[in-house]
Amino acid sequence: MEVLDALGTGVAILRPDGRIRWINRSGERILRSARQDLVDVRTPFELPQEEDVDGDTERHATWDVRFGEPIELAYSARRRDDLASDASLLIEFRDVTEERHQHRRVAALARTAAGTASDSSLEAVLNAMAGEVQRSPGVAGTQVVVMAPDGERLQLMGSAGFVEVSRFFDLLMASKQRGADLITERCLNERRQFVLPRRREQMLADPSWEPLHDYVAQIQWDDFISTPLLSRGKALGVLNVYVATGHQATPAMLGFLESMAEQAALAVDYATLIASQRFTARREERARLARDLHDSVVQHVFSLGMQARALSGIGRGLPQPQGERVLSIADEMTDLVDNVKRDLRGIVLAMQPSVAAELGLSVALDRLAQGIGRRDGVAVDLVIDPKADSALDGADQAEDVYQIVAEALHNAVKHAQPTCVRAEIIVDSGELRIEVADDGRGLAARRSGNGGFGLTSMRDRARRWSGTVEIDTQVGTGTQVRAVLRLPANRLERKDRT
Repeated sequence: MEVLDALGTGVAILRPDGRIRWINRSGERILRSARQDLVDVRTPFELPQEEDVDGDTERHATWDVRFGEPIELAYSARRRDDLASDASLLIEFRDVTEERHQHRRVAALARTAAGTASDSSLEAVLNAMAGEVQRSPGVAGTQVVVMAPDGERLQLMGSAGFVEVSRFFDLLMASKQRGADLITERCLNERRQFVLPRRREQMLADPSWEPLHDYVAQIQWDDFISTPLLSRGKALGVLNVYVATGHQATPAMLGFLESMAEQAALAVDYATLIASQRFTARREERARLARDLHDSVVQHVFSLGMQARALSGIGRGLPQPQGERVLSIADEMTDLVDNVKRDLRGIVLAMQPSVAAELGLSVALDRLAQGIGRRDGVAVDLVIDPKADSALDGADQAEDVYQIVAEALHNAVKHAQPTCVRAEIIVDSGELRIEVADDGRGLAARRSGNGGFGLTSMRDRARRWSGTVEIDTQVGTGTQVRAVLRLPANRLERKDRT
């Protein structure tokens, strides 16, 4: 009995009727009752048939506590004839209450994550998951860090427990430059879970972590756990957990975090698939509309142009003043047709499958500028920050930037009659600035208000990225279009990862 009493798991010897004959110290602790109060108490353990008693099959039972929540137990049974004069059943059991709670939470998240990912942003989904992890016992703070769409950077997409998070990656990069060991990177590279006891103490004592000292001091924690987000053999990110002071990383906690990381990886994978499908659908729809415009509307406009020229010939054969009036109408029709054809060519070009996503923003804008020069005879001075392509948040933001610039250039050529347009893309302090200025006759001269569809579209695209669009114009001094879009915050450059 002394050997059984020293075991870390609960052990109980049951009478043939299922009542407790004897229980060890760990069993007392697990069942939250003294040994003398447990003797002769009937247990919830199911008495297996003789052929089922092997000691290897794990079963589950619930122990009702008089004051408090029921305790969920995992147990195995073994027949022991040497423990008493009559055959007795030896039960080895452990408390799995928290483990079962965590599994139920993971299951609930698994049922809802896919639906949430389709209806909400990935950031909202991962923030919800971070909050769920943070509510678990022993967790002071949580971060979900995922790969950016370009596969070259990490970005913070979910966080809980921290008051200030916006500067996290800037501070992390500053620490890395000082020589700090980034466990997040090691976890991603090695694709395994890391557990670092007393990590807070180590970081605060290490000068290389000085930029992050105030950040890590926001919450009370000691140990650090980093778990990779793995899906289909790829590492999509990491789940970082800051273990609260007074708690330790138990096997149940580590298993729970692995399950949550798996669900987060599925959410990332699913959101990426949905985004790809949506992008493909939009691209196919734009291509279809472009074909319809070209095959139908453009042909009708071409026919109108032919009719206008025919009307002009008729006018020249009519007596005056009728002939002069017909010629004037024919000339007006010809000008209108030319304007419509030019507008339609720009619309068809803009609705083609996104060259910004396929070729990159810089190449796409360069092609756009060259096309305007050839088609409209307007010189486009294009200046693009070398950091622009790598700073964008994937294909969607690249497409919106491209369309804002394209709309601004199209409006300048269409309305302002410029000889030159300067388009500049600048990346600075977490923002992407677009400045398009022409030397034309100005917005007021063409009586164009601020509520047109083109300007509304530009503002909608900028608003998607917490941005703005402004127009500054005076008669005879040209027009300046300025747009500002927020770039993804909390990014970590990975090109020099160790």
